[in-house]
Amino acid sequence: MHGDGVAYVKEPDWPNIYGPDCEVRSAGDPALKMSAGMAIVPEEDVEAAIESAEECPGEYIFLEAE
Repeated sequence: MHGDGVAYVKEPDWPNIYGPDCEVRSAGDPALKMSAGMAIVPEEDVEAAIESAEECPGEYIFLEAE
């Protein structure tokens, strides 16, 4: 969850939502991509991801199986 009250997608090994290098992008390229985000869910977090998708009030979390 970000300070703006919205949850953003990030890879588990990223230190924060801004990516692996922690850098905010240029002014014309927003760091937070909103619905364009996708990440791999580690096996130990799959159940929590499913629960999050089921409980999301805006129904904005979509899961794909590999």
